[in-house]
Amino acid sequence: MTKRPALAYFWLLMGISIGLVSLGAIFSQATLQIWLNALWQTCQNGWSNLMSNPPLAWQMVVPITLVIILARTVWSLSRQFRATRRLADLFFPLRSTPPTRVQALLPAHRLTANDIVFLDVKNVHAFCLGFWRPRIWLTAGLVHMLTDEELAAVLAHEVRHIRRRDPLRLLIGRALKFAFFFLPLIKSLAEASELQQEIEADRYAIAHMGSDLPLLCALQKLLKNGHTLVISETAAYTPFNLTEARLKQLVYPPAPPDWSRMFLSGAINIAILAALSSTLYVTSCMQSAAQPLEVGACIADSLQSTSSSLSIPHYDW
Repeated sequence: MTKRPALAYFWLLMGISIGLVSLGAIFSQATLQIWLNALWQTCQNGWSNLMSNPPLAWQMVVPITLVIILARTVWSLSRQFRATRRLADLFFPLRSTPPTRVQALLPAHRLTANDIVFLDVKNVHAFCLGFWRPRIWLTAGLVHMLTDEELAAVLAHEVRHIRRRDPLRLLIGRALKFAFFFLPLIKSLAEASELQQEIEADRYAIAHMGSDLPLLCALQKLLKNGHTLVISETAAYTPFNLTEARLKQLVYPPAPPDWSRMFLSGAINIAILAALSSTLYVTSCMQSAAQPLEVGACIADSLQSTSSSLSIPHYDW
């Protein structure tokens, strides 16, 4: 239990994303006046002026990309917040007091009745919902279908999500994946972090129960009765569902890494980052090359104005 790949994937995802946004912000701030002037000239003369000036066109690549990233991040966060809120508003009015057999299992997981939202519905669902104070949501259909050991395994799985605040990390990871849609590395890290959250929760449940049989039996009953549907694809919550990747981790031995896919993904990421880096480099070179011309023009203007202001005396010999 000492290895925490989910946290490693998540913080690597956060570090790369923040680093790229910071570099874009620094570069954008350094040439903000140039872009504002270019925007003003574009508004005055149309897009033909921008296209006829390659340096300005290159300089617009980074700020436009940064604005798109920030806009898509805000949009994804807002969309997930709304969907999660709708999901909570849909189920929360159906809450009731947890049954006795559920309350008897809570002390073993260091849970209280306030950590459980029991829903008196026949649907079979169990999930962790909440960003600042996550809770375990259980339905009466799930409680009636599972035995005490299987229900304890489900609780242990969801407890892991509570302790690690996985819904909040899921929210951030999905937003970054949506924002950096052009970079496969961010998408791979976000999906790996999401998958590792479920795998670590399964391992925690197996370690708590001392066997993988209760968890596998609970998943088998879900699969047998057809209760593996996702309630909402947009809401940031952790449903207790059976997926192919999760089943492979539980039942089959670890598969060897797909080196060809990793090499292809790495090459694509390097090519995209190299293209962005070359954009910054070309723009900086254009700015440095244009600076001496501007200085020379200033000196020429100064000499011309100086010579025109000086009056040479005329002597009549």
